[in-house]
Amino acid sequence: MKITIIGAGYVGLVTAGIFSDFGHKVYCIDIDKEKIENLKAAKLPFFEPGLDDLIKRNLERRRLFFTTSHEVAIPSSKVIFICVGTPPLGDGEVDLTQLYSAVKETAKHLKGYSLIAIKSTVPIGVEEDIEKIIKKFSKSKFELASCPEFLREGSAIADSRRPDRIVIGTKSKKAADILLDLHKHISGERIICDLRSAQLIKYVANSFLATKVSFANSVANLSEKVGAEADTVLWGAGLDRRVGHTYLSPGVGYGGSCLPKDVLAFVDMAKKYGFNFKLLKAVDEINENQIDNFVEKIRKSLNNQVKGKIITILGLSFKPNTDDMREAPSVKIINRLLSQGAKIKAYDPVATKNAKNYLKDVIFTSNAYEAAVGSSALCIVTEWNEFKELDLAKISKIMKKPIILDGRNIYNHKKIKEAGFIYMGMGRRNADIS
Repeated sequence: MKITIIGAGYVGLVTAGIFSDFGHKVYCIDIDKEKIENLKAAKLPFFEPGLDDLIKRNLERRRLFFTTSHEVAIPSSKVIFICVGTPPLGDGEVDLTQLYSAVKETAKHLKGYSLIAIKSTVPIGVEEDIEKIIKKFSKSKFELASCPEFLREGSAIADSRRPDRIVIGTKSKKAADILLDLHKHISGERIICDLRSAQLIKYVANSFLATKVSFANSVANLSEKVGAEADTVLWGAGLDRRVGHTYLSPGVGYGGSCLPKDVLAFVDMAKKYGFNFKLLKAVDEINENQIDNFVEKIRKSLNNQVKGKIITILGLSFKPNTDDMREAPSVKIINRLLSQGAKIKAYDPVATKNAKNYLKDVIFTSNAYEAAVGSSALCIVTEWNEFKELDLAKISKIMKKPIILDGRNIYNHKKIKEAGFIYMGMGRRNADIS
């Protein structure tokens, strides 16, 4: 089957790589000429484990093609996936500029029957606008579907091949059958529904995950006050299969391109339909407060004397196995510390290059040990496995003062204290600073 992917971003490239690997002829369109030229040479604009090999393999087998031309790809494609960004606006609304532009250009080049499937996360009701745009610029027969993605950055290849579910929203049996056939090599339960239900599934899933994160952080904050161990409490609660352990770990809050945006977009969308989503407003507020909580821990560990102190930040990306800096907690933490006069040294295994676009006045280092030299406090912000294997005896000798603030609870705090560190985790009772 011939497929066109509109948008060579995270979702678009993963989708293009997976379907071309199944033997389909896939065109991937993006308006960024430099990006397209790099992709033709198998140079990816971001880090995702395994994706570079997937793209390179299918370029070599001439099943995957990158272009800026709609005219080359659209007319003969049976399925067209819209995978452009829908970034947030300041008030929680979604910026649909890229989406509408992509739909307009697609419509201009339709020929014969086409199935247009929206993978971009879009608010309820946008499908009506999309249909109007297509009809305005095309006389060809088309059908519309929603096929939301549920990829986790850092494990996107595995998630694409073995997802929990495949959601297809459409009012057309023909469209549903085409998408079912296209996904026949992919496991996961099939959910066939209307477009609005499909779009809502995406928002509900991400918002519920964000709710679990904020709930876990609230439990951790309470645990510190009552003298309990949040790790034990949450593990015990998660053993109940109705609760589960996924996303039930305390930390410095969620980030990335999906959870923060989708929570606020869900609240905004609900408001437009006359519903006050108080729960999700609280989820967002708790997540923002978690940054303040962590910065306050850092201040407390330094006797509220941050100005002029070197503080080490280990981990910059919003989660491990990605270089994505969008809404990364590290950015907020670092900027607040900088505003208080701290000097920041930072290290991340893959995100440093991207982090330089988000952070100024930071000393970026090539490894964790270099970042720790002369530091008054070392902060774990992203739980990269590399940090779990550090030579802590070496770290303690090169720091000005051996203080660790473990924002992801990656260390056994009893052992790390035995190694001579002053330690503070998230929701942990046996901390040195109270």
